[in-house]
Amino acid sequence: MNNNDNLLDFFGDVVRVNLSTGDISRENLPLDAVRRFIGGRGLGAWYLYNEVGPDVDPLGPENKLIFMNGPLVGTLLPAGNKINLTFKSPLSRSYSYSLCGGHWGPELRFAGCTGLIIEGKAESPVYLWIDDGAIELRPAAGLWGKTIPETEKRLRDELGGDELLQIACIGPAGEKLNKMACITAGWYREFGRGGCGAVMGSKNLKAITVRGTGAVRFHDAAGVMELSESITAGLKIHPKILDRRNFGTPELLKSINDNGLLCTRNFSETHFEEGHRLEGPRMREDIVVGDASCFACPVGCGKRSYVKTADGTGILLEGPEFETIALLGTNCGISDWESLMEATRICDAYGMDTMNAGGCVSLAMECFEKGIISLEDTGGIELRFGNGKALVAVLRLMAERKGIGDILAEGIKYASERFKAPELGMHSKGQALAAYDPRGCKGMALTYATSPKGAHHMIATTMGPEIAGGTRLSYENKGALQKEHQLSMCAVDSLGICSTVRGGFGMGDQAKAFSLTTGMELDIDGLKLAAERIINLERMYNARLGFSRKDDTLPKRITHEPVPSGPSAGEVLDLERMLDEYYGCMGWEIDDGLPSRVKLVALGIEDIVKEQDCR
Repeated sequence: MNNNDNLLDFFGDVVRVNLSTGDISRENLPLDAVRRFIGGRGLGAWYLYNEVGPDVDPLGPENKLIFMNGPLVGTLLPAGNKINLTFKSPLSRSYSYSLCGGHWGPELRFAGCTGLIIEGKAESPVYLWIDDGAIELRPAAGLWGKTIPETEKRLRDELGGDELLQIACIGPAGEKLNKMACITAGWYREFGRGGCGAVMGSKNLKAITVRGTGAVRFHDAAGVMELSESITAGLKIHPKILDRRNFGTPELLKSINDNGLLCTRNFSETHFEEGHRLEGPRMREDIVVGDASCFACPVGCGKRSYVKTADGTGILLEGPEFETIALLGTNCGISDWESLMEATRICDAYGMDTMNAGGCVSLAMECFEKGIISLEDTGGIELRFGNGKALVAVLRLMAERKGIGDILAEGIKYASERFKAPELGMHSKGQALAAYDPRGCKGMALTYATSPKGAHHMIATTMGPEIAGGTRLSYENKGALQKEHQLSMCAVDSLGICSTVRGGFGMGDQAKAFSLTTGMELDIDGLKLAAERIINLERMYNARLGFSRKDDTLPKRITHEPVPSGPSAGEVLDLERMLDEYYGCMGWEIDDGLPSRVKLVALGIEDIVKEQDCR
């Protein structure tokens, strides 16, 4: 076998499924694209740019769901479990992607597939069954309307009761084209933000089930094993990793709250007075009953939790995660575990992103308290901050698209405009802000505003170094910090490893891992160059849709209203100043925030980007 044959054997095929015609085909991975864009998020950007044009309706049959594994997924390397999904978002109407951990992505690789592209629309509900090399579409009319747990159970029973096969599916929220619908893999792992579940629902595709019995065979097995053992040993003693292992993502809450950047009551405040009730150690003591881990992960940050409700019934689930606690909890003024667990259970069962859902409910709560909407609008629900029963009731209405829930299901931008209160919608490009108020941590302003998918914290998690370095309220060098962290996150997203382990699995080891698994030489500079290509290609996809500097915005509350009290009291945000520095660091034009043709040539992607999309 020549080198290209070895690479194709390592990566596996791309399976393409046309739901309109029922055609299923296999194709080779484009190796030139791999050499330039690595895999995962990078290849997703390459496919979307080439195959989904600017005029495509996000909920039309021409939109595509492009699932792409990174080269480290399914290997022995720590946390190699993140598969990327790229699509045009019905929520932000922009480029979007989402990553999912767990076991579904690795299982797809074990079935011989590095990627899966879904296009078209089925005439009636179907599910896709991938059983190693055998792939078929099957009727799913009996599954339509079922929740995530019901769908998982019925499919597993139908397919012989195999507990090891992996299922990704949508719930009723996706079927009803809720703009914050998820695709859920393994009950508690989601392709979350951007409304990909609605895209899947628009295609009449209920689920994708996978059983793979193969293995990923890499270039240097001994080298991979040695590197894996070394990284794992370091992760087991890394202080931050130990906190994450003990308390999961809620270990973040105390620091974020104490430093005055925790979203509180629809971002009207940045410190939640009852936050101590929701901190990681308190959660561990009050409700955690066990731990859970994704494929090949030594961290085990998932927390299985249980509460007994007032009526004596119990709720057992995995989570809630920090972002869920923040957006459904502190941002709605809620601190009791029973309400948060029930709210999380509704989102999990119906297949709804907890973050966008929480952003919408907190908007409605503020509108209700200010008299903008009434009891008649809410269907009699006293939709006030701190009312856990109201939170649960409205989430159910959103999931079922009933009453005020039908408005909120269209997303925070639409709802705020429908309520004639756009200034109260805490979003960027239609995506609800994450937990971190950028008035209390300036770098996160650039994370939200410049994200190609709307406000999303995982584009660049600058809050960590800003808090640790005591620079959270400074404007100095935030453009450079943003670029550094965007490159780092893009690298792990494209390689297919979880960002949790970045502290002990740095870019040097990441580049080495790529070389050992694929046989293709890569160093840190090459990895950063690939990441920069990807970020610029994503930017240029949105440029085709008309996005530019004018869309890199944040809510007026963030840029004009001083924080009223707490550790960040008096702070507002000068976003324009930060954008100038950031665009300069990225080598983009200051006036419109777009890469020039010269920049694209320097990155080696001028042959991909259409001439008419450039300055």
